[in-house]
Amino acid sequence: MAKKKLAMMMEWLRPAGIGVAIFLAYYLGKDAISRFHIMGPFVVMLMSGTVAFESLILGDAASEKIGYAPHRAYQIQSGLANAATAITALLVCVLDWGRYADATIVTVMLMFFALSAANHVATAIMERNMKLVNLLRPAMALLLIGFLLPSMIKALTQ
Repeated sequence: MAKKKLAMMMEWLRPAGIGVAIFLAYYLGKDAISRFHIMGPFVVMLMSGTVAFESLILGDAASEKIGYAPHRAYQIQSGLANAATAITALLVCVLDWGRYADATIVTVMLMFFALSAANHVATAIMERNMKLVNLLRPAMALLLIGFLLPSMIKALTQ
């Protein structure tokens, strides 16, 4: 499969995967803590994992899709940081480190994507990067915060 096509598939995989994670959290979870334990780390694995895959494997195609110039060294470093976040989420989930570990890894991911969204807004304004994928990044970050933050607060206060 062509890298460009695979890079575009990631744009659909993320929201579909998040939808499945939220559905499973409410279907399988008995309370706010168990729902967040399913939803939080799985969304982190999905989001950070796919960003890592794009950065490390798809390289130039991922940059082009967003409207960024390819910068392989930075892309690899960013991809490795996202891979570390995704792997940590997997450990948090599998080893059942508890709701505070769930909340910590979700907070790290949300902070990264919020800061990344600010960067996407800046490139849209300063560099006139009006590619749809670039413009959707801030909206996706807000949606993630909107879906995950209330569930995290409920899990932490229960």
